[in-house]
Amino acid sequence: MQKVYVETYGCASNLQDAQIIMGLLQSAGYVFVNNPREADVSIINTCVVKTPTEHRMVHRIKLLQSFGKPLVVAGCMAKAEPEVVGRIAPRATLVSPRSLSKIVEAVSVALQGGRGVYLSDDGVEKPLLPHIRLNKAVDIVEISSGCLSGCTFCQTKLARGSLLSYRPELVREAVARAVREGCREVWLTSQDCSAYGRDIGVDISLLLRSILDHIPGKYFIRVGMMNPLHFKKLELKRLVDAYRDHRVFKFLHLCVQSGSDRVLRDMKRGYSVNDFLRFVELFREAHRDLTLMTDIIVGYPTESWEDFEETLSLVEKVRPDFVNISRFYPRPHTEAAKLNPLPPEEVNKRSRILTRLCNEISIARNEEWVGWRGEVLVDEVGAKGEAIGRNYAYRPIAFPRVSGAELLGRFVEAEVVDARRHCLIGEVETVLG
Repeated sequence: MQKVYVETYGCASNLQDAQIIMGLLQSAGYVFVNNPREADVSIINTCVVKTPTEHRMVHRIKLLQSFGKPLVVAGCMAKAEPEVVGRIAPRATLVSPRSLSKIVEAVSVALQGGRGVYLSDDGVEKPLLPHIRLNKAVDIVEISSGCLSGCTFCQTKLARGSLLSYRPELVREAVARAVREGCREVWLTSQDCSAYGRDIGVDISLLLRSILDHIPGKYFIRVGMMNPLHFKKLELKRLVDAYRDHRVFKFLHLCVQSGSDRVLRDMKRGYSVNDFLRFVELFREAHRDLTLMTDIIVGYPTESWEDFEETLSLVEKVRPDFVNISRFYPRPHTEAAKLNPLPPEEVNKRSRILTRLCNEISIARNEEWVGWRGEVLVDEVGAKGEAIGRNYAYRPIAFPRVSGAELLGRFVEAEVVDARRHCLIGEVETVLG
């Protein structure tokens, strides 16, 4: 049996792609090792969302290549920047995110000393492809690939193409299978969950309703990142109502990117700050304990100091629970890469100011949960082996004195006794099952 080493980076969709890669290879008789030196072939599933991430990919590709074993470069870098991979690893086989069904063939070609290039869409819908679940408590179901937006700063469309929604019945069966196999948490993921179904005549609220109405059991659904642009085209009352089901985490990841309407126009985001505020208010009115996550880009080339101050004002007004802050980096083949960037020291300064504000808000929001008692699903094992769980609002709760391996996938009755910036600290009172 030939041995394969796999490493992966990036978003939940990329993680699921890696699990599919492993599932397909396992079905073909390959085995996996944790050390690339022991492998007959290495696979790196890449991400290029930011320039520092790309630099990390280049470093890892060079390192894996240095072991003298065949190399397969999969994922977003293979599709969006094949010329970069070609310069640093000219013998590497390439597999794009929409060519995963070719991974067995690609590995075979690489092992025989050839160089395969699999960058065309294979037309295969992913939800029911075999995959190796790396966390027994959590399954990831990709509901669509690609996006409908045309943002000036982003390579997503270059890497994953335009929107391709997977049929609701396939998604529903994937969720049902996960629940049957003991998963207690299912992530519905894509590059933009709010755009789901616009190419096939459905939407995310109808998909949720279909899952909840047809799949019994005790489990949670986490809806992934959504774009305010496509919120404008949804029947929002229907989506808010779907969130009322106790099996849907009260978690909204709605990426605003800037608090300045002018910058949003320059980014071609397609919505206003007031649109974002209205959507957040609608969800918070219906779900008082909603956990709100958003994304913000600092230092977009046309962002003035006044624009940045508008972003600070928006954050102070909305008080999101968690914020993914990204300093702007020009990405190859995007419109924004043609603009004159702001001085790096200015971007870093703004990033520090915004990070400080977001950290203050996060700890304050978390402190509001101290004293809460309720049911928590243990869905993760921490870096030190501790149990980490989520409550109904998808609040991360760490249990420092409890083994994660022993409780993974189980519900516990717990009390929140302290708060940190990134999580709550809890004590387990009862293991429920």
